Parts: sequence; C-alpha cells; structure tokens
Amino acid sequence: MIPVNERIEQIRINKGITKAYMARKLGMTSMGYHHLATGRSPISTDRMQIIAEALEVDPREFLRPKLNDSFSSAEEKQNTA
Repeated sequence: MIPVNERIEQIRINKGITKAYMARKLGMTSMGYHHLATGRSPISTDRMQIIAEALEVDPREFLRPKLNDSFSSAEEKQNTA
C-alpha cells in the first residue's frame, strides 16, 4: 500500500497543482508542506480534509491501494493501453 503522503503527491502532480498552492490552502509555509509531502510530519484528519478539498477529491482516495483512473496521468494511461 502506498503511504498517504505519497498518494497525495501523486494526485497533486497528476492534477498539475503546485506545492505552493497546497501550502497556501493549508495556511503553512512551503517548507511546512514539504515536510507533510515527504512524510516527515504527520497529516491530521483535519489537514487531510483540506488537502482533499484543494485537490477536489474524496479523502478516501488517499487510502485506496491504487490510483483511480481519473487521477492517472495521460502518460500512465498510454503506457497501459
């Protein structure tokens, strides 16, 4: 299973959302977000909800074993076709 922080980063990158945008949404510095994204800081359920809203996904997506096809990058979709 992929750790939650890595799942969030996969979705963020696939949606083309910047780390700076995420940091602003969470009311933290870019370094603070970096610590969340790399797993150095835990992600509370409150923050997970804010992240889900910023990424426009259901927070349960962070706990699934595989990325939903709608979050896969175009390149990944081509490689599996």
